[in-house]
Amino acid sequence: MRSVLLASTAVVGVFAGALAVMPARAQTADQAGQGSGLAEIVVTAQRKEESVQKAAIAIDAVSGDALASQGITSAAQITKAVPALSLATPGGNVTSIFLRGVGNTTTSSWNDPAVTPNYDGVVLGRASGAFGASFYDLARIEVLKGPQGILYGRNATGGAVNIIPARPKLGETGGGFNVSYGNYDAVNADGYVNLAIGDTSALRISGMRQIHDPYNRDGTDDLKRSGLRGQFLFEPRDGLSLRIGADWTHLGGKGIGANYLGSYVPNASGTYDFVPVSFDPSEGINTTAANAYRQTQLGAPGFGFLAALNRDQSFNSTYWGVNAELNVDTGLGKLTVIPAYRKSKDRTFFYAVAFNTGNTNEDTAQASLEARLSGKRGIFDYVLGGFYFHEKIKADNEYNQEFVLPIQRYTQKTDSWAAFGQLTAHLSDRFRLVGGLRYTHDHKDMNGLINNFITFCGGVPGVPGSPGLITPPGSFAQGCAAPGALPHFPNFLNTGDMINWLVANGWISSTTTDQPNAQVLPLLNGVAQILKTYNPVIADGSYSRVTWKAAAEYDLAPGSLLYASVESGYRAGGFQLAEGRPSYRPEYITAYTIGSKNRFFNNRVQLNIEAFYWKYRNQQINYFTVDTSGALISSTENAGRSTIKGFDIDAIVKPASRTTLNAKVQYLKAQYDDLHLFTAAPRDNFNCPFTYTGQIAGGAPVKDLNCSGKPLLYSPKWTVNLGAEQVVPINDRLEIAGNVNTAWRDSQYGGFEYLPFEHIPAYWTTDLGLSLRQPDGRWAMTGFILNLENKRRDLSPQASPIGFAIAHYSAPRTYGVRLSADF
Repeated sequence: MRSVLLASTAVVGVFAGALAVMPARAQTADQAGQGSGLAEIVVTAQRKEESVQKAAIAIDAVSGDALASQGITSAAQITKAVPALSLATPGGNVTSIFLRGVGNTTTSSWNDPAVTPNYDGVVLGRASGAFGASFYDLARIEVLKGPQGILYGRNATGGAVNIIPARPKLGETGGGFNVSYGNYDAVNADGYVNLAIGDTSALRISGMRQIHDPYNRDGTDDLKRSGLRGQFLFEPRDGLSLRIGADWTHLGGKGIGANYLGSYVPNASGTYDFVPVSFDPSEGINTTAANAYRQTQLGAPGFGFLAALNRDQSFNSTYWGVNAELNVDTGLGKLTVIPAYRKSKDRTFFYAVAFNTGNTNEDTAQASLEARLSGKRGIFDYVLGGFYFHEKIKADNEYNQEFVLPIQRYTQKTDSWAAFGQLTAHLSDRFRLVGGLRYTHDHKDMNGLINNFITFCGGVPGVPGSPGLITPPGSFAQGCAAPGALPHFPNFLNTGDMINWLVANGWISSTTTDQPNAQVLPLLNGVAQILKTYNPVIADGSYSRVTWKAAAEYDLAPGSLLYASVESGYRAGGFQLAEGRPSYRPEYITAYTIGSKNRFFNNRVQLNIEAFYWKYRNQQINYFTVDTSGALISSTENAGRSTIKGFDIDAIVKPASRTTLNAKVQYLKAQYDDLHLFTAAPRDNFNCPFTYTGQIAGGAPVKDLNCSGKPLLYSPKWTVNLGAEQVVPINDRLEIAGNVNTAWRDSQYGGFEYLPFEHIPAYWTTDLGLSLRQPDGRWAMTGFILNLENKRRDLSPQASPIGFAIAHYSAPRTYGVRLSADF
């Protein structure tokens, strides 16, 4: 913390010095004809075009040029520009978005994100695909902080991230590209072409290809990503426009890797001892050394030694979509209609928390339609609209833990519709009141089946004649840890194949057949029994809510805005494939905000301040626990209550026409007022006090873990982003631009077990860039260094249900050169 205070003091000193000399420097620059005010970013966060400084909401906006200059080419890197945001990569192809501690870590597609991703005005049901890979040829990104319960799609309790591509330009024919090459044989290429078609139409086509070699020795943490986007704009007259877009993305390679930090071993007192392992951050978990370590560990509840990973990880995901935007000026106002259709196909094998191996086979389709009417009558501005969303997910997945094999097959359907309105009353030239309402109705339908194959050393608990579960050290005498004593389950996606494999390999009776019910399958060697569970989940339900907003805005001066608001948010409940936990309830939030946005000194200083206070109820969280049979499940539960509060300061100073300094500081205190988690041995390694509920799961007593008072995940107390750019002219045709951006994140937790290794230490990350460019921006040659400190940090720790402590590390130091041009 001392280093942060020193750095903050230094920044304040630099800003104060800049302010002190600013009038004289400004006069010199203006006399030289070098206009030097801060640039404006136009946003559409409130469903109208306005300067971000005039938008009376908590928002961070970053232009496409700024994204490119900072080397932000994926969703995972947005945190370089937005300190309130964190993105976790727990494995698989799902990105987990957290904003001020609000979010959910999961690899299950039935979980709706708490921070809603939006692409080109279209709400995305899943935080993957276009959201994770659309960072090329962008106009800007907008990050809205807090519930967006009125004007945005659905489920935006924590906030929304809007990715807005650059749009076709009428009357212009040209193009541009960015091509970079760096260490790890990294190639990042993107480009666009804008074609004028007469006076009323334009076509814009853009694409990208991103690749780099693996950061880990097992071939993971590589990158193979491709994308293509096309847009056609037709504007036959003022007040009428139609834009049609289509996009395609493919993700390949081995994908996000993992690393062993050690394992937790049960001790005689009923707790767990951590035994570390000394792998470096680039080992991965599928090398010879990592697999040798894996084979020294016991896997519950069979308590045999684990086997080497049975295959390489691989990503194979394709996403595509079409959307349109129609704008018509009518006598009542501007009518906007946005229809969209998106589809994804995922065929991925992944390690995640040291599975051996997880396999997702999912097809998702969504269709949506939004219509809005915005206009002005007398002192009132209004936005009225309706929204419809339909999604269908069809999945066949397995999550192999060697002695536990969950097989999930399900179809989930979601239908959501809403009607909304927001009214702004201009009570004077400087004072406005805002009110809004939204009614949302969600209906979800789950038709699925989860089967677990669970090997119990000794026998299945509670079965007549069974010896029950035998745990270490007795399991060694039983022979469960002897070589070849237990089957290590293959990666099957249906129960019939699993039964046939067990029969064919002599593990169970040759007369055994697959039955549509639970089965106990004794091993022929008498060492253990296998329980095949049978749990269909056929359920549907509806959820409805009225959310509201009240706000006041006051223009203190032409460049100064003061605002205050209170707004509610809602995220629908749903269903899941979890025995004994088939459903979860909606969550609710009420958020209070007061803020001020200011431009001073002839548009050379920007100072924005926001204070926030959020109250959550029934917040949806996701963690590993056990079902009634003792099998591992990834379960969505409702936390009781949480409180989130803090402040955010955003400052930019331009003391001279070619010098820019910026700082973003956020203070955050996010705490669970009431959080109870439930689980049983051997999945009960949590750092929270507990009592027993009196229930039994898999032969073990169920614990009620009281984690109240713990911080929300990914909620660092302090975050600081600092940046500086200096431009030095060489002559009329060339200039040099140097920039430095550094970010500090306070310590934070990344897992609900609250184990010591899940406590992410505070860290700095610094990026540097130096460009030779043409002053008008037509071309630039840039050298860059990302992660100057060359520290790979575990930003997504996970407690494996198999007992391992798992790390997912950030990228090492990368560097290269980039050529950019517009023509």
